[in-house]
Amino acid sequence: MKPTLLDCTLRDGGNQNDWQFTPTDVHTIVSTLDAARVDVIEVGYRGGSGSKASPTAGASAHCTPEYLAALPAVSHAELAVMVVPTVCPVRAMDDLPDSPVSLVRVAAYPWNIDGVPEYVRAVRALGLKVGVNLMAVSYTTQKQLADIAAVVASEAPDVFYIADSFGALTPDDVRRRIELLAERLPTPLGLHAHNNLGLAAANAITGLDTGVSWLDASLCAMARGAGNLATEQALAFLTAWPRYDTHADLPLVCEAAEYVAEQVLPRPMTVRRAEIAAGINDHHYYFQDRIEKISARHGLDPWEVGRRIGAARPHKVLDETVEDICRELTEQTRLTEPTHRGNA
Repeated sequence: MKPTLLDCTLRDGGNQNDWQFTPTDVHTIVSTLDAARVDVIEVGYRGGSGSKASPTAGASAHCTPEYLAALPAVSHAELAVMVVPTVCPVRAMDDLPDSPVSLVRVAAYPWNIDGVPEYVRAVRALGLKVGVNLMAVSYTTQKQLADIAAVVASEAPDVFYIADSFGALTPDDVRRRIELLAERLPTPLGLHAHNNLGLAAANAITGLDTGVSWLDASLCAMARGAGNLATEQALAFLTAWPRYDTHADLPLVCEAAEYVAEQVLPRPMTVRRAEIAAGINDHHYYFQDRIEKISARHGLDPWEVGRRIGAARPHKVLDETVEDICRELTEQTRLTEPTHRGNA
């Protein structure tokens, strides 16, 4: 089995450095990964990230025509961009056939998947390959995932990914979801794994065993929170394990990872309390700092607040969501406290 390896450092990794990759960073990452024969290099978002709006975001957060034109020429890899329909109008893709990009990935949450077919049709009309990424897959039941598969099947993209956006899935969770999708979709399947529970590699291997043929990864795991499956580690197990086949050059990919570690990452990627809490409680990592601060103000246990936020499956990361949960918990505590009466 030869999986397709997609590196998304310049796109998802931007969550760590506000997409402030220098021209030298972009050139080094793209040219080294291409020389290493990585299959696909995702160079950023077209039109912005759907989860982190930033007025100071760098060029790979928008992938303007000028940014794309300045990319180094590639000989082996395909170049990709990601589009989030809620922030990128469909007409904003019209110039992409004039760029070096050959694959557009359309990313949507379960609650706005109905808008995806229009974008798939639009990308196809431009003569480009198209993928669909279902974000926050941990928020779907089996029934909901089956319904989403029916929506996606109407246009049959070139690849359909599930993204463990909050790093909450276990190998069993991945297996159930991939088996369901493999039965319903006549299209290659992919997995975007986050490492909040330390399971990114285990989930990737389970996905490959169950029907996944595309893997996302980023150099040094660079992404928000605990980060993604690391590109260099993914290629290491694909190279070491005889059941898999790869033509990518591991030493060169490690060279790219060393460059990112030494020249790009603002801090080493870690899996500490905040990252683990977001994964075990199944909520967006960008909630965690808000949970810590607001819970402390209310005198509440941030783990319990986080658990309730994950159970509520909010669509947006808002302070108001945390405040509402804290008020509910405070009221419940007040009502269940025993009433102490003095002696008559």
